[in-house]
Amino acid sequence: MAKIRVQRGRLYINGMFPKKSGEPGTEQTSITLQLNDTPAGRKAADKWLKKIERELRNGSFNWDDYRRTKKGGDSKTWLEAIRTLRRKKVELGKVTPSTWEVNYWGTLKLMPLQSVVTTAGIAEELGRYKRDQYTYKKLYGLLRHIATIAKVEFPEAPVPTYSQNSTSTEVPSDDEIVEWVLGSGAAYQWCFGMMATYGLRPHECDECRLVDHNGILLAQVDNETKTGYRTVIPQEKAWVQLFNLQHRVPRPDSQRQEERKDATSVWLNARRLKQKIQWKPYSLRHAYAGRLWRNGGSELSIFDAAQLMGHSTQIHIKTYRAWIDPNKIAASALAAIDRNQGKVREHLLQTLQQD
Repeated sequence: MAKIRVQRGRLYINGMFPKKSGEPGTEQTSITLQLNDTPAGRKAADKWLKKIERELRNGSFNWDDYRRTKKGGDSKTWLEAIRTLRRKKVELGKVTPSTWEVNYWGTLKLMPLQSVVTTAGIAEELGRYKRDQYTYKKLYGLLRHIATIAKVEFPEAPVPTYSQNSTSTEVPSDDEIVEWVLGSGAAYQWCFGMMATYGLRPHECDECRLVDHNGILLAQVDNETKTGYRTVIPQEKAWVQLFNLQHRVPRPDSQRQEERKDATSVWLNARRLKQKIQWKPYSLRHAYAGRLWRNGGSELSIFDAAQLMGHSTQIHIKTYRAWIDPNKIAASALAAIDRNQGKVREHLLQTLQQD
């Protein structure tokens, strides 16, 4: 019978366990939980005790899930490993604190923070999601880092799958967009309208500048996108007047941390839910991308489209491949080769004439 033991303010589980050597039989030993003797630690230890007792009863107990880390190092709790990952990503890397809070910590905080990181624990967290879900794809990469930091084996988990039917094609029609934007209210209308007309991300609505260029209202964005500073053209130019976009309406102050990049997104999402709109605000950006390709057709280059959207060509192809003519890349490559070969021939003729 296993039980919790306290030693020098730390919690352990004592009991008769299968021999670590793999030989038949059991032996009296302890499992280090890396938990302090606190109410929270006791609660986490109780969960571990129930899990271990269940594994002992059904014969699934495996020492590999509870061993100290390789090379004799100390085991790490999830919280310790996550803190190390944050230091690598934020303090020593290029990830901003706000990006960490929104894109990383929002998912990682759901891990059993006071428990020790184990191979089985990683597999259990991944097993909560289907391999084609967005959260699974994100966790798969994050938990690989966690496994390395904690010095445990990454489980034999299925690699993420990517559906060929991109959700970026599931967008409202132009009529539905107009009804959505005009029915949202003044401040919301301006942000929704900018996303629909210029394909901006929600937080870019706060940062963009409006510039009149020969009677056309352009939006300039200077932020931390992969392509950096960019100028965006309006699609459906009539929407500029229809949504009154030339007159900026600032977002009202909120109790949410203003520096967080998802502040505007949360604010807009709450409004569209109140309007009973089925699409998320980001669908307006997706609709803009689709409109780019409908209007630009074969004359639009993938590079230009990606620049307007504020991401790399690779991301654009991956996200909006359903909108792009499958022969577009091949046709562009052939045209580029023909142009280059023409320049080579012209240069060769000039050289021969000079001789």
